[in-house]
Amino acid sequence: MTDLEEAAKPAVINLLQKDEDQLYVELGMRQKAYTQDLSISGSFDPVVMDDIAVLGPMDEIREFGQRLFNRWTLEAHKLLCGAEKEDVEDIQQLQNAFGIDDVAVAAFLATVLVTQLGIAAALAAVVAAIIVKRFFHPTYEEFCRAWTRHLPEA
Repeated sequence: MTDLEEAAKPAVINLLQKDEDQLYVELGMRQKAYTQDLSISGSFDPVVMDDIAVLGPMDEIREFGQRLFNRWTLEAHKLLCGAEKEDVEDIQQLQNAFGIDDVAVAAFLATVLVTQLGIAAALAAVVAAIIVKRFFHPTYEEFCRAWTRHLPEA
């Protein structure tokens, strides 16, 4: 496990305890907080306020988080389940993580989202947790099949 994956691990452990709706709210809150304070971008587990007066109603935050997730999941899927030659190393590392557990897969996904797609760590941890919660199966092939079936329309 890389240093970046080790840094992501505590955050994804906490995030994997939440249900999908809570994760969409968390993603929406982090994105809104990130636009106001760029310093949180480097942390996989930033402290974010949940002030409705500042952020808006939770239903709107959840919908915003779902839209963000839908946008990034398409790119992450191409990167991790695609067949591009330049992605072979990341795909191999993901396959290896499947032999460990959902936390390892989520931590690896979070680091790939940061390093390959340029998503802020604060947001990548939540996106990775949602992907793992929705699509994690004991094998890489089943993971990609399940994820492919549930991709949003491009």
